[in-house]
Amino acid sequence: MEDGIEPKPSTPEETEPDDTSLNPTLPKNPIVPSLMFLGVIAATLSVIVAGYFHGNMHLITTLKNAAAS
Repeated sequence: MEDGIEPKPSTPEETEPDDTSLNPTLPKNPIVPSLMFLGVIAATLSVIVAGYFHGNMHLITTLKNAAAS
């Protein structure tokens, strides 16, 4: 080498990733994606319920229309 220092050979321990970087796509805190998923479900259900009340839909009328189609 130019400066007289030879590079140290890498060992398998140095080249293997540690446990935290085995799968970088997994979140470090799994509660956050779970809460986001529950939020999407809650938002979807709230839109359905709001449309049900806003559209003045009655259960019997909805079932009759579904059976007729």
